[in-house]
Amino acid sequence: MRLMILALAFTASWATAQALEDVIYKKDGSVLRGTLIEQDFENGRYKIQLKGGSVFAISKDEITKIGKEAPLNNTVAADNGVHINIENNPTITQAPTQTLQQNPTLQTYGYTGDQNTEKRHSIRIGRMTKDVTNEDDNGIGYRGLNIAYQYNIDENIAFYTEYNNADLNSEIIDGENYQIDSHSKDNMSFSGIEASAMLSTNNYQGWQFYLGLGLFNETFESFGESDTATGAVFTLGMGYDWQPVQLQFRVSAHNSSDYSDEVFKTNNELTSSNAVLQLGFDF
Repeated sequence: MRLMILALAFTASWATAQALEDVIYKKDGSVLRGTLIEQDFENGRYKIQLKGGSVFAISKDEITKIGKEAPLNNTVAADNGVHINIENNPTITQAPTQTLQQNPTLQTYGYTGDQNTEKRHSIRIGRMTKDVTNEDDNGIGYRGLNIAYQYNIDENIAFYTEYNNADLNSEIIDGENYQIDSHSKDNMSFSGIEASAMLSTNNYQGWQFYLGLGLFNETFESFGESDTATGAVFTLGMGYDWQPVQLQFRVSAHNSSDYSDEVFKTNNELTSSNAVLQLGFDF
């Protein structure tokens, strides 16, 4: 009976020993579980073999504790956030971290009308009238073609130039226009160019109100003879621009003593004015 009890006690002790595994706690916080296969007390070296077969050699200086403990499952997640994975390579993750993935954000831009690329150039074509009269509103009138170009330096300042070509159309008496014979119409004409600096409330899309100051040069033909007038020109105008189409109406006053002295050779003081209706295209 006594031998049977001793055998049972030995068997229980051996079974308990077989149920435990060697555990090495390292100073860096990692834990190695397996079977110690070498203990070199003289040199302070230990070797432990993990369940997966990997063998680790550890120095005594790296160890805080060696003991035997009941084996754990391959993966144990504890509430304190320590995760121990005993496989070929033990992985210890302390204080689980949360990784936030940030997707790159592309900056977006909203475009308004003010940000549109404004068209700086415009070319225009229209019909023009030119009246040359004295202080009693008596004189002659021309009707013809107008071609113009404008370059917008910015929203308010522009450079403007135009070319006019017209034939004699009427005689003006007391400010009233009267038709004249075709013979005079066919033999009297004028052509001219002018250039001005323009100041405008707006040179781009929308309503436009402007004035300008510049110089002109005109040539008058009459029955094979020609005379020239040069001087200053002052312009007032208004229009609307739909981008790229625009409609303009402008009037200009031409000041030159050449009208009296060179062209019409009269002692009366003469004045000249143009009126132009234009259809333009922006580009």
